[in-house]
Amino acid sequence: MDNDHAILRDAIAGRLAQSGSRSAWEVLCESGVPAICIPEELGGLGLHPADAEPVMDALGECCAPSIFLETSIVAARLLSLERTEAGDRVLRRIADDYCRVAVAGLDVRLRHGLQANSSDGHWIIDGTAPIVLGADEADVVLVVAMQDGVPAVFLVPEGSDFERRSFPTIDGRSACDLTFRQTPVIPIALSAAVILDVVADEAVACLAIEAAALMRRLVRDTVAYAKQREQFGQSISRFQVIQHRLVDMNMQARRSGAIARRAMAMLGASRIERERAASAAKVTVAQAGRFIGEQAVQLHGGMGMTMELPIGRCFKRLTVIESELGDADQHLERFAAAMSA
Repeated sequence: MDNDHAILRDAIAGRLAQSGSRSAWEVLCESGVPAICIPEELGGLGLHPADAEPVMDALGECCAPSIFLETSIVAARLLSLERTEAGDRVLRRIADDYCRVAVAGLDVRLRHGLQANSSDGHWIIDGTAPIVLGADEADVVLVVAMQDGVPAVFLVPEGSDFERRSFPTIDGRSACDLTFRQTPVIPIALSAAVILDVVADEAVACLAIEAAALMRRLVRDTVAYAKQREQFGQSISRFQVIQHRLVDMNMQARRSGAIARRAMAMLGASRIERERAASAAKVTVAQAGRFIGEQAVQLHGGMGMTMELPIGRCFKRLTVIESELGDADQHLERFAAAMSA
């Protein structure tokens, strides 16, 4: 991360830390960063997802999950890579009014429940899209549906009639199961397999940055707690077994940060190189996040799961990231395929 990015990260993290009752999205809107990937002619900053690294780092550092990834990275990129009149209106709304966008079906495991069909030039979708993060608070919904066995991206017009079944997620956010019945939609990209792969890798890299920041926070807080807690007349940080465990946690966190930054740097590379880097980062942060989270909670004891400390919240967020957009096993298989290619 260069000096400018570090300054931006620290500024956003400082605002998030002092946000009080305001949501992370409100704080980001005050900072003007939701328009980061919106084309300049539509009122955005016209930057690449790799430039969102300081934002994702700050969200992880403060354990402040928000709809930023879905709106400002995933939706903005899907609508920018395949420009349409309807899509441009949504992009301008993100830049001007900071409207929130939910995306159903970016994860390949969750997109086959929706089918799209065309009749007289009009498109409709049927089926259920499960676990759509932020759909209950979203102003706009994008849907990845299958048409003739090929994934396509559609925009659901505002005011459309479809069912939302909302439920909380363990990291403090919420998600919805969306059910569509002959719901009219607007096509954005009808042969979208390539751009969906690109955007999914960009999202995975962003999640890896957030996860690495969460791990860094867990290590720092656990070291500080070990120095304060006393047993047998001395702080537990002086016990060799505790020192070894803290070193292992720090190594895993630093390793995760390095490979997450590598994934961000490779977003503009060839498809094979991008896939290798993204999947390697996802596997690394999934495994390291579980290890660091478990160790942090164990070393804190019962305090680790109280509301007074952020340890439990960080571990829960890491647990969600572990399975978001593919788990470790899925990305190991993808990495092996990319290596063979």
